[in-house]
Amino acid sequence: MSLEEKIIDRIFSSGIQGVKKTDLKKEFTTVDLDKILNTWIKQDQIIISKIGSTYYCWNKDNYFQYLLNTDPKFKYIFELLKEVQTSFENLSTSVNKHIEKLDSKMIILMDSLLATSTNSNAVENSVSHSHKVINLHNFKQDFDLAINKYSDSIGWVPLSNLRNDLSEKYEIAETEFYDLAEQLVNENRFDYELSTGGNEGIMIRGLIYGYVRCL
Repeated sequence: MSLEEKIIDRIFSSGIQGVKKTDLKKEFTTVDLDKILNTWIKQDQIIISKIGSTYYCWNKDNYFQYLLNTDPKFKYIFELLKEVQTSFENLSTSVNKHIEKLDSKMIILMDSLLATSTNSNAVENSVSHSHKVINLHNFKQDFDLAINKYSDSIGWVPLSNLRNDLSEKYEIAETEFYDLAEQLVNENRFDYELSTGGNEGIMIRGLIYGYVRCL
């Protein structure tokens, strides 16, 4: 486990009490802690707040629970928001019932139009193309070729480089590429190694793994 992973685990495991920033600095003396924490704040992964004269670090969920337990005003506002949400959901349920009735009528109308349309074959081809299933074996072959194409002297390649090539070839969005990449790495753990860093990549336990290499 890397130092960054140990730090994030330390913050996550501190619960709703949080962990003192000074304690983290004493525990992790070999890294630029302020730089790491500021990066995570910008990525909306952690919260740092001052209690008295001491700064504490939380993950977002624990900080939210901390405020509910210690700040009556925050808890009151949260309860009001829940009431508003419940009212909105009740309204949405009523609207959805009317929409369902309209949808059923539209489906009947569309079925009638499609049955008489001379372009039905073109529509079917378009639908089948939009649901194209990507063969993971073929994707792995292209993934490995792209790694060989871009790898440096020690083999590391930014996943963003691979995404540029493979997203265009397979006509997939960024999220679809990283879903496939994560599935590929998980199913072939002895073939690949991931490393943290970069502006985009596979999210694992709150960290961005933006580099990959073949083993």
